[in-house]
Amino acid sequence: MQHDEIIENRAELTQPGGRLMENGCCDGELVFALKDHHHQFSLGLKTVLHCLAFAQDEGVVPALPEDWWVAVRGRYSLGPRPVREDD
Repeated sequence: MQHDEIIENRAELTQPGGRLMENGCCDGELVFALKDHHHQFSLGLKTVLHCLAFAQDEGVVPALPEDWWVAVRGRYSLGPRPVREDD
């Protein structure tokens, strides 16, 4: 896919909210069902949290308190927050 085609092919939720996967397939992770113009797929909460951290680091969303990030990293086993080279 070309860059413009990728940007214009945004995914949307296929159902409200997410689904907690407790059947052993996703380590009990909350998973969201999405679709774009060509595919249906899932997106896990861990991926959403990584994207949120990136957005915060880029300054496009307000910063969340560090104690919130510590709790989230511990609860979802996200590991330590990566240090940016320009920090």
